Amino acid sequence: MRLKRVVRKILLDKNVRNLLGSTYYTLRDSYYQMNYAEYRTKFAIHPSFQFRGEGVILWGDEGNIALAENSYISRNCILEALSGCKIIVGKNCAIGPNVKMYTAGRATDQDLNYDPFGEHKIADSKGDIIIGDGCWMGADVCIKGGVRIGTNSIVGMNSVVTHDIPPHCLAVGNPARVVKFKSYLTKDERAKLVSEYWTSLSDAIKGEDL
Repeated sequence: MRLKRVVRKILLDKNVRNLLGSTYYTLRDSYYQMNYAEYRTKFAIHPSFQFRGEGVILWGDEGNIALAENSYISRNCILEALSGCKIIVGKNCAIGPNVKMYTAGRATDQDLNYDPFGEHKIADSKGDIIIGDGCWMGADVCIKGGVRIGTNSIVGMNSVVTHDIPPHCLAVGNPARVVKFKSYLTKDERAKLVSEYWTSLSDAIKGEDL
């Protein structure tokens, strides 16, 4: 732990970084590898799961984050699992750079003014984040608590996911909405998903003749 603090201090000091030159990057990689090794002891991370790049932050109580086999996470991602909530990423998933997953935040439909005397408490909105097998999260995606993303689905870059996303689809936007279902679905399978996930569909999908 002491070595990690020393390395982190060096990484944050721009003057030291300039002085060290290429050695800086060796120290940076060592620092993150120590972090990732620690994450593997704290959370349920399959041995084949890959950390691809620097700056990945996993935050939460022991066991609150589960990352399955043959999946990977890219640089500068944050997975934050509040106590009592879980983040689960399935098998064969690709998490792009700068993806953020937060299981808790302030509920939006309320007075957000802070009351120091405690007469008005600010309510939180929280819930698990579950990502099914074979999913791909594009760069800069943000996912809020209480969301499930179905198997074999893609969330396009810069999207904000506030509602459940069905399986076998492409969803984009803020808030993310389904713009396409995958072509291998039968007509009946597609119709069933449309019925079950109506509020998560784009207007274009809702207007199609099924």
